[in-house]
Amino acid sequence: MSSTLRVGILGAGGIANVHARGWSAFPKKATIAAFSDVATDRAQAMSNLYTDGSAKVYDSIDAVVADPDIDVIDICLPHHLHADAVIKAAKAGKAILCEKPLCTTLADGITIRDTVNETGVIFMGAHNNLFTPAFLEARRLLEGGFIGKPFMYRSIETFQSRQFDPWTSGGSAAGGGQKGWRADLKQAGGGELLDTGYHGTYRLLSMAAGDRPVEVTGFLSRFLLSHLPTEDTGQVIVRFESGAVGQIITSWAFDVVESRQFEVEAEFGALAGSQTFLKHQLYRWPTAAEKTFDKPETFTLEIGHFIEVVQNGAPNAAPIDDTIRTLQVIKAAYLSAQIGATVSLPEDPTGAPVARTEAFKTPYSVDVPDEVLA
Repeated sequence: MSSTLRVGILGAGGIANVHARGWSAFPKKATIAAFSDVATDRAQAMSNLYTDGSAKVYDSIDAVVADPDIDVIDICLPHHLHADAVIKAAKAGKAILCEKPLCTTLADGITIRDTVNETGVIFMGAHNNLFTPAFLEARRLLEGGFIGKPFMYRSIETFQSRQFDPWTSGGSAAGGGQKGWRADLKQAGGGELLDTGYHGTYRLLSMAAGDRPVEVTGFLSRFLLSHLPTEDTGQVIVRFESGAVGQIITSWAFDVVESRQFEVEAEFGALAGSQTFLKHQLYRWPTAAEKTFDKPETFTLEIGHFIEVVQNGAPNAAPIDDTIRTLQVIKAAYLSAQIGATVSLPEDPTGAPVARTEAFKTPYSVDVPDEVLA
């Protein structure tokens, strides 16, 4: 692999532009060598914009991964194309950065994991919200035991816009009265929870790192976007092996009043934060400490980290098993919402969620007295 990574970007939609800006921030470490899109005019426009036309333009996944000059494949495609792209890139020996979600089915997730492990390539999920300075500081406090054993987590990822319309949003098929891929279930693989909600899910699991999710309860709604085939809003409750409980709130229909994205309540204190602030308080002190941060370019931070993983062997912030576990929790939430019951998760992150037959007992579990149930 060359000292300057040569990157092929699959897709020429909105998220590909964000990734291209991220790669462009590291000109001494990486160069965009190719863009690919079925609409080659879009790929050419991106080549012109980000590389003065020097990046090659392709019209297929196969053509990019076959290019011997490409070191890295950056997957910025509609969801249903992720599995095929990852598998082909891995078999071609490329390092891979893949936008969320990993894929649309757990079966594909198993194939992806096996292929990545068999080929030994570097794979990282594009979990950009893990790289905000506020969240990294929160993780440091959690891992250092600053607030003690966590009891409850909350992860929030919402935005509300009457202009957001998946019928005209998504890739080169959008516009002209055509349905965008986010409103096509075969391409999207799910609704808001599998899309924007993926951020809230991986953030929750990152806060609880090392604590296995064991039960999931999902509540899905369609409040505003009636044209969607699935949900525009999700609320998910995750119970962890330790007994801690996590909550994911995610929506395209509303924004929360405060801009908080994560919260943890724990044994000795609590913390809460977003992209631009982190507040934490120990219960024995009357006031909370707060840090503020400039709004980060999360995709640039993510790509900078990925470069360090590829070039210098830095610890991978979103390896293949983490991305599959995220998908497993989301699939469990869909199943739970469908059957109206809590579902259990197997220890294997690729295992299928199943309807719960008995409650998982944790160190904090409570047996409710009959008098209370009366």
